[in-house]
Amino acid sequence: MSTKNLEKPVKPNSQENEKGEKSVQETSLEILKTLDPLVIGMPQVLWPRILTFVVPAEYTGTLKYLFNIIRILFMAEERKKKDKESTALVISTGAVKLPSPQQLLARLLVISMLASLGKLCGAGAIGLLKILPEIIHPNLVELWKTRIPELLQPLEGKNTSIVLWETMLLQLLKESLWKISDVAWTIQLIRDFKQQMDSYSNTSVEKKFLWKALGTTLASCQDTDFVSSQVKEFLIAPNQLGDQRQGITSILGCCAENHFDIVLKVLKTFQDREKFFMNRCKGLFSGKKSLTKTDVMVIYGAVALHAPKSQLLTRLDEDIVSQVLFLYGQCSQVLGMSVMNKDMDLQMSFIRSITEIGIAVQDAEDEKFKFSYKEVLLGYMLDFIRDEPLDSLASPVRWKALIAIRYLSKLKPQLSLNDHLNILEENIRRLLPLPPLEKLKNEGETDKDKEHIHFLYDRSMDALGKLLRTTVWDNTSAEDCQEMFNLLRMWLVSQKEWERERAFQITAKVLTNDTEAPENFKIGSLLGLLAPHSCDTLPTIRQAAASSAIGLFCIKGIRLEVDRLQDLQEGLQCDDVEVQIKISSKIAKIVSKLIPSEEILMFLEETLDGLESLNPTCTKACGVWMIAALKEQGATLEDQLLEILGIIYHHMPVLRQKEESFHFMLEAISQIASFHMDAVVANLLQKPLPFDRDTKTLWKALAENPASSGKLLRALIDKLGNGLEDDLAGIDAISVACAIHEVVSTGSPVTGLYPELFTLLLKLVSCTLGQKMPTTTLNRRRRVMPQGERQQISDPSRLSATTLKCVQAQAMREGLAKESDEGDNVWTLLSSPGTHHLGVCALARSMTVWQHGIILDIMDQLLPSLTSSSENYRITGTAFFSELMKEPILWKHGNLREVLILMDQSAWDSNAILRQMAIRGLGNTASGAPHKVKKHKQIILESVIRGLYHLARTEVVCESLKALKMILELLTDRDISFYFKEIVLQTRTFFEDEQDDVRLTAILLFENLARLTGRKWKIFFAEEVKKSMISFLLHLWDPNPKIGTACRDVLIICIPFLGLQELYGVLDHLLDGQDLPRARDFYRQFCVKLAKKNQEILWILHTHSFTFFSSSWEMIRSAAVKLTDAIVLNLTNQYVELLDREQLTTRLQALRQDPCISVQRAAEAALQTLLRRYKETSIRP
Repeated sequence: MSTKNLEKPVKPNSQENEKGEKSVQETSLEILKTLDPLVIGMPQVLWPRILTFVVPAEYTGTLKYLFNIIRILFMAEERKKKDKESTALVISTGAVKLPSPQQLLARLLVISMLASLGKLCGAGAIGLLKILPEIIHPNLVELWKTRIPELLQPLEGKNTSIVLWETMLLQLLKESLWKISDVAWTIQLIRDFKQQMDSYSNTSVEKKFLWKALGTTLASCQDTDFVSSQVKEFLIAPNQLGDQRQGITSILGCCAENHFDIVLKVLKTFQDREKFFMNRCKGLFSGKKSLTKTDVMVIYGAVALHAPKSQLLTRLDEDIVSQVLFLYGQCSQVLGMSVMNKDMDLQMSFIRSITEIGIAVQDAEDEKFKFSYKEVLLGYMLDFIRDEPLDSLASPVRWKALIAIRYLSKLKPQLSLNDHLNILEENIRRLLPLPPLEKLKNEGETDKDKEHIHFLYDRSMDALGKLLRTTVWDNTSAEDCQEMFNLLRMWLVSQKEWERERAFQITAKVLTNDTEAPENFKIGSLLGLLAPHSCDTLPTIRQAAASSAIGLFCIKGIRLEVDRLQDLQEGLQCDDVEVQIKISSKIAKIVSKLIPSEEILMFLEETLDGLESLNPTCTKACGVWMIAALKEQGATLEDQLLEILGIIYHHMPVLRQKEESFHFMLEAISQIASFHMDAVVANLLQKPLPFDRDTKTLWKALAENPASSGKLLRALIDKLGNGLEDDLAGIDAISVACAIHEVVSTGSPVTGLYPELFTLLLKLVSCTLGQKMPTTTLNRRRRVMPQGERQQISDPSRLSATTLKCVQAQAMREGLAKESDEGDNVWTLLSSPGTHHLGVCALARSMTVWQHGIILDIMDQLLPSLTSSSENYRITGTAFFSELMKEPILWKHGNLREVLILMDQSAWDSNAILRQMAIRGLGNTASGAPHKVKKHKQIILESVIRGLYHLARTEVVCESLKALKMILELLTDRDISFYFKEIVLQTRTFFEDEQDDVRLTAILLFENLARLTGRKWKIFFAEEVKKSMISFLLHLWDPNPKIGTACRDVLIICIPFLGLQELYGVLDHLLDGQDLPRARDFYRQFCVKLAKKNQEILWILHTHSFTFFSSSWEMIRSAAVKLTDAIVLNLTNQYVELLDREQLTTRLQALRQDPCISVQRAAEAALQTLLRRYKETSIRP
């Protein structure tokens, strides 16, 4: 806009004149401001003379006052017309030369452009047009009556867009000229537009509008010869337009709307007439002020942009594009050779022309048209971008070339996917790696330079975003769209935050506009990639990431709570990390439920990648989004479960190195398990044994999650139960046991599940006894293991026992069991085939009786074991129940009556251990249910006595002896009369058994038998006592002191059967002292007493003593020799003569060579006693 206010003085002669002129101007303006045009006589003075001040440029500064005066005069005139008064406003020229209607229209239209800038003179100009249609042309009255009010609506209360306002004014001009339909009038308007050309500066909005108004008027002119001449004139003498390039481009472009052929023809003629031999640096056709080749290139672009769509395409290639390329080629040559042109003006002009051509072709909307120059022009644009430096942003070439590429890429023929990817990748690589914006701006020397660099940066980023958006969404293939998005992937996770910022800003431009994605476009992966950056380091990244995440759902047509999400998004400007995480979590909860279920897998995979590689806050956001999605959609993931778990397992080794990421991954597994516990458990159980560290961690994580721990143990118990259904244990059951160990070791409560869990694990131990782990099941990643671990893994029974140990420890903490009397040794016993039954018995004893409800449940669970097809399991069940048979409370509430029957049957089994445990159970019944023993004494006694004949397995014999001892304590002599002799005879056979327990039990049982000896069996029992006396006497000095004590007790009980009560004194001496007396002294005292009472018994002792000379126990050998010494010493001469001197001497002499010194000495002493007795009886040796 011109800054002239009043008429500019012509070269003032002095400073004084200039001051005077300025004073006059100021005074005149003050008068205009305060002038009342309705003062009597004033209208006649002002009108129509005031119109002469509207057109001249020197009065531009007064226009807003002039327009106001004119408006007041006209409004007053309108009121007078309504009142039918005489009018004072009569157009009478007189001596005043008034402006023509064309001059007024041209001036007022141009000034009206200022209304878009909010200037009063602009609004005043359009207001005058509204009230002056009759002065302009009578045909305009009706048109402007309706059109101008419509035109004024956008100006009410606010400024309107310059482009929109310009378009509306030009449309008004077109319609007005069509309404006037007067060639001469139109030609005059053209001339008046040209005359006013110098009234405005070249950079003003008025001048730019003037060019377009002139071109529009030319387009409306029906005189083609005149139009042709004007076009030629502008080409030959463009300097008359001010800025010749902008001026002639605007004029010829607008003119081409109706005179496309004329403009092209004149252009061609102009080019043909001019000779292209001028210097490249000047680039001129001819003359200093003529058009350059660059100017002509720009003109062709404008002509194409404004050309009628129906005519453009037929002439595009030959008459426009080929000419532009020809001109560019000419400008790019030096001495006839093409070179890489660095002339920015040339590049920008070429890019502008190509961009406008691309827009024109696109607007033509001809689906059949194929632009033959598409690839060539794209190549030029890419070359321009490649030539731009990567360390600065000083030129708009990138920006403009990106715009050109966007329009060209949309034209047919369609580019291949690879071509699209190459174009996008090239542009991304030339823009995103630029240095940070502040560093780019620092290259500017002035603030204006820095502002310009910032402007170029924003425009370049916007252009790249629009290019990507166009390229992506114009594609109908979802897979192709995904490929294009993948080009940004590396930049979205760049370590440089300014690169991430740019990538997210571009992504937001692609996703936040109103677009519609292809039907099969997948958003899961992109959401997982973008959403976590809502907690990135820069607020711009956070905002763009959230906007992009929301946009993904919009492009899929998924309805969201947009207002709420936008409010949350605004909160991401906060720098507080906790606030960011909280907001991101809220967004995740809202949108994650809308993720298509079939895309959850891709979403999770992306978030897991993020957990591995992103910065700490984004990593946390990854976890938050992942957990939110699983909470919302976990129930629908059954079909994808295996793949999801596989992906999670794949990331575990890396995530383990990042504590917080690993925690989120474990929480994800727990969340999935809360919906699909059985499936998760089944999947984890497929892991090879031994479980590696990651698998163990997963089990523990599931156990520690309150939402899943109860379900977890239940699921494992069910799995274990199914695995042991046929009383056989495979590798699956062993895996379950390992899993249970990991779960219970975290402290997971077992109350409520303990009976079933205990029973199943005990069954597993039983069913795996003696097995070896198949080598194919071992984890190949764990070839190097400690020796102890390797042994445990190869022994599944030991492994199962370890799990049971863990469960039992937890049960003890919960008061459900107590410590075993075997301590930790019980687990070694339990897992060994040879001692398993002993371990089971120890476990049974550790059951707390006061928790009889739990034990009863265990008994119910374990009852089928007694009839199992598995011999090992039958042994396990029988051993367990054998210990419970002693508990009266269990007989009262439990099912032991049925167990007793099964025990009796098992007592006849061919398996020695099973018989042993069954007999133990029968014996313990005496403690738990004495009445049952009395009731079923015959059946029980027969079963137990039969065990005494199992000589191959002393364990069975010993158990039978113990059982008999307990049973006989409940019975009377009449109860056992039928079996008494058999029991006594069988019991005596075990006094010399090598196993201490057997000897001890047999002696104790014999003591019981002594008490139960009825009148019928007294003589028989007395004879058996005589035969057994030698054993009792010798085993007083048994290596096992318990046996010695038992022998003293049985001697005291049995002596009365022999009528030897006199021996009590000697035996009492054994009981009085703290220590045993010397064997020699005791035996001599005993034999002295016995010899006086019964020489026969003394002789019987002698005859049975020989067998003990070869005893394996040296103490017994020594005692036998000492007893023999005492016997010989106390025999009567009659019995001495009966001695087998030779045999006795030989045996004693042999014992003199015994390895035990005590035996040697005893033998020597016995020989001396024997010799002495021979001498006494005068019998020579």
